[in-house]
Amino acid sequence: MAFQAGRNNNRNQEPVKHIAEGITVSFKPNSYVSEAEEVIKACNNELHFKVRRDKITYSQLRKILAMTSTIYDLANMGDVETALEKVQYFKIQLIYTAGRNEAMREFIDASRLVLICDLISKYAERNKPVRKKLIRLCKYMEALVAYFKYYGGED
Repeated sequence: MAFQAGRNNNRNQEPVKHIAEGITVSFKPNSYVSEAEEVIKACNNELHFKVRRDKITYSQLRKILAMTSTIYDLANMGDVETALEKVQYFKIQLIYTAGRNEAMREFIDASRLVLICDLISKYAERNKPVRKKLIRLCKYMEALVAYFKYYGGED
């Protein structure tokens, strides 16, 4: 999954380095947990030392995680079509959250959650099996929240 970070539209300025640069998220079954840890470590290192009004909180992440529990339940029961609809709603909520809070935007960009939602939708459009990917998305989100809390995330 390729990702280009950066939102600098002014050509005369230095490019702004975002947390997402240098983080690889392949979303593979054997790597998503360690990738979640890498994302949280990068966010903690970068955002903790930046003086900013916005921050990532445990309650914000729990709110996003709660949305994935419905996706998980639907995918587990075999209702993939409804789960895919919920993924689209999840994506909208991620974008809204990113627009409201710069620290959450950095987290969402670094974790590639929006891109993963798009990837799952593209697989479904090609009639490829997506049930395991839906479940992995939910487990990836759970890993992100767990590592955030483990590494001292705020309530």
